[in-house]
Amino acid sequence: MSDDHFGYVAFGQDEVYALGALFSALRLLHHCPGASIKVLTDRPHIFDGYPIETMHLTPERMAEMSFGGRYKFGIKAAGVIELLNRCDRLFFMDTDVYPVGDISKCFSQISASRSIMWRREGRPKKSFLSLNGQGIALDGHILTGNETMWASAVLGVHRDNASRLVHAYATVEQMIGIVRAHTSEQFCVGVALSSDGRTISRHRLPLHNYSTKGKKLFARQRIKSFFDANSHLSVSQQIDNASKYRVWRTPIDLWDQRHIWSFGWADRLLGRKVRR
Repeated sequence: MSDDHFGYVAFGQDEVYALGALFSALRLLHHCPGASIKVLTDRPHIFDGYPIETMHLTPERMAEMSFGGRYKFGIKAAGVIELLNRCDRLFFMDTDVYPVGDISKCFSQISASRSIMWRREGRPKKSFLSLNGQGIALDGHILTGNETMWASAVLGVHRDNASRLVHAYATVEQMIGIVRAHTSEQFCVGVALSSDGRTISRHRLPLHNYSTKGKKLFARQRIKSFFDANSHLSVSQQIDNASKYRVWRTPIDLWDQRHIWSFGWADRLLGRKVRR
């Protein structure tokens, strides 16, 4: 029987990232009772008392994983490798992703030759074309910046591919100072897991996220309020309450956020300068 784990990496000065992982995990436990969940975090105390295993991220370890603070998302890339080394199949989720149904079937879609990611984004941004001519190789492939980009908000991966993620992580460091984008991690992971006959599939699971600006502002406030109101309850009560708790916006919520609305596409269409 396979050793399958769900995993999160939660770090940073803002504790709501860790609370977001905990909220997602509570939803996961509602839809997938008994799920094995591991969290790599610099705030392990937040998960005390929950059926969640934590792995402590020290400041020294985070500095090492981020290449001396030069690339923050190196912590995520290295953290996924640490989580994967503790299981056969890992289904990783960003802290702003949460289940709205049973996602346990994800593991049947993960093998040594097949991985899962959030979605295929196509060609990366122009900044990646700076790779052309640099001679940076990933698993024998010389990167040009025209490779397919995959979003890594979720990543389902088999332990047999841990070495490929290690190579991807090492390549990220080589790209620092060449590619002016924060998405080098997902770019390298996508290339590594789709080479030599391996394939990546877009997830088709009941998952939502709050990655955009307006969604994030609203959801983070809601999640903090949830734990303010529920942290004194039993774990089973918190799981039940989290399953019914809304972090998506209603039309009224959208209207309340009208001060942050952006119509950059309209400004460009009309030839007006867009403020940054």
